[in-house]
Amino acid sequence: MIKNRLAILMAEHGIKSMIELSKQTGLDKNTISNWYNQKVTRFSSETLDTICKFFDCQVGDLLTYVPDESHE
Repeated sequence: MIKNRLAILMAEHGIKSMIELSKQTGLDKNTISNWYNQKVTRFSSETLDTICKFFDCQVGDLLTYVPDESHE
C-alpha cells in the first residue's frame, strides 16, 4: 500500500494546520484533508508537483510503500 508523509512533512516544516497549508499552496482544503488523513487513492501529478515544490522535496520523500500485512 502507498502511504504519504504529508503530516510528517508539515510537522517538520512548522505547518500547524491543513488550512494554513491550503492557503500557502493554493490546494483545496478537502484535497489537503484527504492527503493528511491517508484517504487519497489516486495521486494527481499536479497535486504531487505542488506539494513537492512547496516542501522542496522529491516524490519519494512524500510517498512510501508499506507492504500489506497479508503479503508478509
